[in-house]
Amino acid sequence: MISPKRRISASIAIVLAVGITPALSGCFGNPIESLVEQATGGQVDLGGKEIPEGFPSEVPLVAGDVQFGIAAGEGDSRGYNVTILAGAESPLKGIETELSDAGFEIQLQGSGSDGVGTIIFTSDAWAGGVIVAKTDDGYTANYTVAASGN
Repeated sequence: MISPKRRISASIAIVLAVGITPALSGCFGNPIESLVEQATGGQVDLGGKEIPEGFPSEVPLVAGDVQFGIAAGEGDSRGYNVTILAGAESPLKGIETELSDAGFEIQLQGSGSDGVGTIIFTSDAWAGGVIVAKTDDGYTANYTVAASGN
């Protein structure tokens, strides 16, 4: 059984990798993969503009162009992070509806007047969060998903 502390460490490593990787993916390679592997004690698949292998099919994703995908850990401790460019209109309400319709319990939904916000969701098998942000290119939806441990 994976301890909650290890799950939190893996989640932090995933978020850090997502935030740092674009800056490091240019001229001098990508050392983040080995750093995240060390932090999580497991396998990491960084980069790519596709949904990571093994991403739970139970978690509905907003339509759009995948900007970045990552998977870290192994077995029950595997976690995922996916960023999708969703278009010119905020997908926040649609994402919340899709998650509810898929059987997820919405633990928290916070939003601003400009269509940005956060959704925290859980089920017996999965827990995660979605952050919707506005960029120059439109709205992005960033999903972080891991086994719930229930």
